[in-house]
Amino acid sequence: MRLLIVAVCAAMLWISCAEAEKPNGHVITEVYTVQSGDTLDGISYQYMAKSSVRRDVREFRSGIEELNWDLLKDRQRGMIYPGDKLLINYYVIEVIE
Repeated sequence: MRLLIVAVCAAMLWISCAEAEKPNGHVITEVYTVQSGDTLDGISYQYMAKSSVRRDVREFRSGIEELNWDLLKDRQRGMIYPGDKLLINYYVIEVIE
């Protein structure tokens, strides 16, 4: 019985992988220099507009914080200063004509 369950799970995995479409986009990484008055939420909204994937602003901001952990690790959460250089990733879907 266990062998049958394992075989069925393996078959389902194989079928689901065979049917999956390949992604048609790529991740873009940009360096953003923080300006006076900038906030992580404001920067997040700015780059969310460029992204092909719709995400919540909190999720996007968290991604910026994770990508720049070395810069932000010793600061109070969300603190950025003019002149800071932040790496920001967003995903763009390529249009095939």
